[in-house]
Amino acid sequence: MHCGVMVTGYNQGDWDRLLAEDYSRPPAVSDAANMDDTLELGELVEPLGFDSIWATEHYGSAYSMQPNPLQYLAYWAGRTRRVDVGTAVIVAPWWNPVRLASEISMLDILLKGRRLHLGIGRGISPHEYASLGYPIGESHAYFYDVIGALKASDGAERFTFDGKVYKIPPTTIRPQARHKGDLTTRIKAAFTTEASARMAAENGLGQMFVAGAGLDEMTAQVRRFNTIRAGMGLPPDQPTTLLWMYCAETASEAAEGWHYFHNQLLAAQHHYFEWNNPATRGFRATRSISSARPPTSVWPTRASRRAAPRSRSVLPARSSRRSERSSARSAWRWW
Repeated sequence: MHCGVMVTGYNQGDWDRLLAEDYSRPPAVSDAANMDDTLELGELVEPLGFDSIWATEHYGSAYSMQPNPLQYLAYWAGRTRRVDVGTAVIVAPWWNPVRLASEISMLDILLKGRRLHLGIGRGISPHEYASLGYPIGESHAYFYDVIGALKASDGAERFTFDGKVYKIPPTTIRPQARHKGDLTTRIKAAFTTEASARMAAENGLGQMFVAGAGLDEMTAQVRRFNTIRAGMGLPPDQPTTLLWMYCAETASEAAEGWHYFHNQLLAAQHHYFEWNNPATRGFRATRSISSARPPTSVWPTRASRRAAPRSRSVLPARSSRRSERSSARSAWRWW
């Protein structure tokens, strides 16, 4: 089992100001202070024995303030010596493929032989697409063009690409990666429909879960995806799974984790559906999440605690003591 941690900063105390559209004043606690706390949490990942540090990509709101996951992971490449790094996810439609391939290659060099685990997605937030200037209605075409260009560039001394969106003339990716030719062989992507799963398999992508699905649901999706792969003559794929975890020694100590999980759900609701979204202005989501609980599979089990015996509740607990300032997210990835 490979077990990593996503360390990403939120400014949870800023949501009331954002939802009220009160931009006459800054956040009560600065984003810089929140990110300082997040970086402090990240420093614990390697000495606690985890296998990797992960990053995501978001813009605009107080939700997961991490606009360039490769820049963020380059920082951790220099701060660590043992752990791998990973993305969950790079949002492919928001990137020029030549620039993305070049930055991936550079990060691979900075890691000095450690691995970059690539998770790539399409993104769903209208305000992020709008602010970056990409058409959300064409996200599918952008996504597979970027994937195709990345694969064409990986290992090539010179490459071209003729896609639906991008027409890339003969060019070269420099600096050339340490793992040249092997950077894109295990890209993971998140999908739910059979059509999307089939297209992912056709494009050589593996499976990633990022939305907190339950164990039974994930198991069924893995079986469906591997059935599709088998029909194409491909071997079974082992998924990467993002799980919200809160580890503790006792059930009573673990119960405080519901508070932070609830805040995570609220932040996602605000970011994706309520904040800066003209379609929902004037009303809030009607579905209550006040009694929300994570799926059974994310609750700390004896097996998960044995897998990381020193983790206890260190990462979430440090964040919880500063809950009004930052909420660094702990996630486990299982291979």
